[in-house]
Amino acid sequence: MKQVVELVEPELPRLTFRQWHEVLAAVGEDLDRVLSFPQWAKLAGLSERTGRDIIERGDGPKVVQLSPNRIGIRVCDHRDWLAARTRQAASTK
Repeated sequence: MKQVVELVEPELPRLTFRQWHEVLAAVGEDLDRVLSFPQWAKLAGLSERTGRDIIERGDGPKVVQLSPNRIGIRVCDHRDWLAARTRQAASTK
């Protein structure tokens, strides 16, 4: 009697085409690409209000003033900001 083993692929989250496009665009090769403020907040996993609070406190990434009432964040500045906020694993004794 032969035993049949069925391989099950892990369930991946289903994204719409637009969501996939946004993800791929955000991590693309163009590090000087400017993200709109809402795009940056979404990429960072923050609400827009929390993102604005972080930037107003001076704790956020460098900001590009696109027009008198509009700001953006370059992908490279977002990555630098994330790197600066990444904590090292606690060493065990």
